[in-house]
Formats: sequence, C-alpha cells, structure tokens
Amino acid sequence: MSTLVGDLAGPARGGVRWTVDRERGRSVRAVTIERSTESSSHSLARPRSRSRLSALALASSLVLGFGCKTRSSEDEAAEHTPAPEFATKNLDGDDVSLADLKGQVVLLNVWATWCDPCVRELPELARMHESLKHKGFTVIGLNTDVRSKLAAVRTMVIHHALPFPIWLDFESKSQVALKLRGYPTSFLIDRQGNVRWKREGEITKNDPELGAVLETVLAE
Repeated sequence: MSTLVGDLAGPARGGVRWTVDRERGRSVRAVTIERSTESSSHSLARPRSRSRLSALALASSLVLGFGCKTRSSEDEAAEHTPAPEFATKNLDGDDVSLADLKGQVVLLNVWATWCDPCVRELPELARMHESLKHKGFTVIGLNTDVRSKLAAVRTMVIHHALPFPIWLDFESKSQVALKLRGYPTSFLIDRQGNVRWKREGEITKNDPELGAVLETVLAE
C-alpha cells in the first residue's frame, strides 16, 4: 500500500488533513479526510485562499489515481443501532430530517461533487432508487459541498438525472453527527430508524454485500 498525506491548511491554523491510500485488488475507492485537532467546524473542503484551492485540486487529482481504500471487510453491520438525529435542508430549500423518514428503508449516501468515487457510484444509486422505491425504499444523497458550489451540485444532479432527494450540508455538520471519516460513506437505515449497515467507500454495480443486507431489511 502506498499512502500520500498532506494538509489543506497548515496545522498551526487548523484545517483538513487528507490521506490517500492505494490498495491492489478491488477497485473500490474512498477519500479519507481527517481534521487536525485545531480545525474549525466548517466544511472539510472550504477554500479560503487561492493556495487552499490549489491544495484541494491536488488532493482531488491524487484521488483519481490513488484513492483505493475500501474493501468488503470494511463494511459494518449494526444490530439495530439508532440512526443519529440529523436535520438540514434539501435542494429545494425545505427542512428535512432523518426522523421524518421512519417507515421507509433509507440508504443515506454522503457525497461531494469533487470526490471521484462519489460521482462514479451515482448511476448505481439512481438505479437502486428507481427499482426499489415501490417497496418503500429511498436513497438520500447528502451533499457536503460548500454553499458556493451549489450551482455545481445542481448541474451534477441534472447531468446524472438523479431521481432521489438531495440534501445539503454546507457546514459539514454531518462530519460530527455521522462520525464520518471520508467520502463516500453510506448508511442503510431500516423502517424503525436503526442503522443496519455502513460502508466507507464506493458502492459498486449490483453490490453483493449491500444487496444481501438490503434484501433482509426490505423484507422486515
């Protein structure tokens, strides 16, 4: 495994520390991002200067070639662990929350437009949403781009013809609420509001690990 590590902002100022790992084998990828202990509560990718924009571009380009991280052993099964409370706004500006979705099976997918594995899995998420919505299933795409990238988010939603709801997290509150360690991260939540499965990394086409758990949860 080769690992590249760098800071999007100097440790003295706090900020975002990125780690990009390469693993041979499955081409499932994830961006791993960790904050320094002095970092603020703002977005993981909030640029405040031209130098930080350059650092973000560098990190994104590294992910394209080196972002292999997730493997099947990193999937996590949870036995009826309550989903955290989380509320925000959707792409239309309406108030939304996980609590409002009880009674449905939810695949909460946390993503960003600059994250290559996030973008790659969008077609599969769209397929799953459309094919299973009649069973009370929905995908929720929780986007963590900064507010200034809203137009880019809308463009991507249109480009991929995404049929599922898009929620917005401009301030990256989900980083704490969902205990995120990287993108993409997905949570499968049952009809009672319990997390039953989690993946830190890309969901692949006809993903066997997710499919097995989803079949069980939908039947309950």
